[in-house]
Amino acid sequence: MHRLILSSADVARVRLFPSPTPVAETLFSLNALRGGADGAHLEPWRDRVRVGLGPWSRMLAAISPRGPHFLDLVALMGAGVDDDALLASPRARVRAELDWFARWSGRMPSVLRGLDDDLAVRRDLLASLRAYHDLAIRPEWSAVQDSFTLDRAARARDLADGGVDRLLAGLHPLIRWTGAVLDVGCPFEAETTLDGRGLDIVPSYFQRSPTLLRDGDRMLLIYPAVRTERPQPPAGLARLLGRTRATILTAIAEGVATTTTLARHAGTSAAAISQHTAILREAGLITTGRHHGTACHSLTPTATALLARAKPQGA
Repeated sequence: MHRLILSSADVARVRLFPSPTPVAETLFSLNALRGGADGAHLEPWRDRVRVGLGPWSRMLAAISPRGPHFLDLVALMGAGVDDDALLASPRARVRAELDWFARWSGRMPSVLRGLDDDLAVRRDLLASLRAYHDLAIRPEWSAVQDSFTLDRAARARDLADGGVDRLLAGLHPLIRWTGAVLDVGCPFEAETTLDGRGLDIVPSYFQRSPTLLRDGDRMLLIYPAVRTERPQPPAGLARLLGRTRATILTAIAEGVATTTTLARHAGTSAAAISQHTAILREAGLITTGRHHGTACHSLTPTATALLARAKPQGA
């Protein structure tokens, strides 16, 4: 159990992470690749990836051995994809992560020796990560993004309706929130006081149990995204507006709000979505604003009422 102590300042800085984390998803996918009853939906992905693995995968197997422990590359590279961050990571930081990994996993794989002070070893690791990312992650990234978007939208509704208490209490059965302490069901005992640094909430496509990672000073609480099918528009609404526009309205109602995510959701281009949303705006069914330069769409009361009337009885 990893116990997080949150002050009122930490609670105020709880944040829904804005996008999936490529490095973390890569790490988690290595363990998911081994299979398991709780990941049956990934079997087609596993079959495809296993066929393409090359000699370079030996190094990746070393950083994520069977079991719950892995080398925390997020602490060394950040949550995004930044090769320079790993190459520039201070020797002491890399050494600390290697020591932690060896202590909890029970051994130090030979292919990782020298990672702390030999740039050639770091470049070998980066080359392996790039090859694996191109094989396993890039082709699956749309599914990763869809899963993240749908889960994040559900958490945003929890946060809006019930505040941080409802958000944290409903994340996962192995995460327990008591009002000042967050207990995360990890396979080791630890306690961390956040000291006002806040907490990022991150759903994961590949991870199968809650875990905690560090991204600079921030703590990332990562948990399995709830597997949710894309919401389908009511048949009557699709006949009235056309399937694409009905799909757009239904997705916005579920929290899929940006042009890019709507395009993925509807299986069309961002340019086509812009045309459809312009028509929906003219019809008084949506409004559009900008947040940090990104167009975000929301339903008008008219659209909300239309969706409610269009739902089948009992839905």
